[in-house]
Amino acid sequence: MASQQAKPKSSAASEPHPIGLRGYRVRDVARAAERRREILTGAARAFARAGYDATNMDEIARECGLAKSHIYHYFRGKEEIFTEIRIDAVSRAIERLAPFAPMAREDPETALRNAIASIVARIFHKEERYEPMLPDPVSLSPENRKRIRTLGRRYEQMFTDIIRAGIEQGVFVRGDPKLMTFVILRSAFTVANWYRETGKWKPQWIVDQVTAQLLRSVQRTAPSKTG
Repeated sequence: MASQQAKPKSSAASEPHPIGLRGYRVRDVARAAERRREILTGAARAFARAGYDATNMDEIARECGLAKSHIYHYFRGKEEIFTEIRIDAVSRAIERLAPFAPMAREDPETALRNAIASIVARIFHKEERYEPMLPDPVSLSPENRKRIRTLGRRYEQMFTDIIRAGIEQGVFVRGDPKLMTFVILRSAFTVANWYRETGKWKPQWIVDQVTAQLLRSVQRTAPSKTG
């Protein structure tokens, strides 16, 4: 009697559902990821409006349009939410900057222009509108402050390297690259504080104008020719 071969199980059937924060099985991973993103976006609005210390889980739940108990399925508390917002925001910023950084060896001006534009443009993305406005609360745990700061320094270093390359090639004015980075980044981030969706200035116009203004602040002016 010929032996019957067992039919291989499909990968979907053989892999168990991941376990959620509260011990429940996540049956729709994509939907769970989407819900986490919705919570982070809503929480960013709440933190930007009232500050970290004055914002509690009730405000976050209200901003998200969810029951507080539902949010606890995804996050342990507001510190975890805030930390993930910042980590996720800087990680995306690094990903956007990564293609421009190598350009600095050949064309630091174009690299810096693209880098600045990417910062300003993010303010007009619905999911990222409030991230540049988030505070730096001292009440975060040392571990989470370190995680955020370590990633932030990595981003700042990538930016500084672009400016340093421009200085060394004589494209940008001489100065402290770290200080120049600080000034440019803070100026670009503050667009989130004054931009109004109902204003007359359109997003792309703001991106172009702010980028040009900040780029001019470090460009080296060619010496004028005298007769």
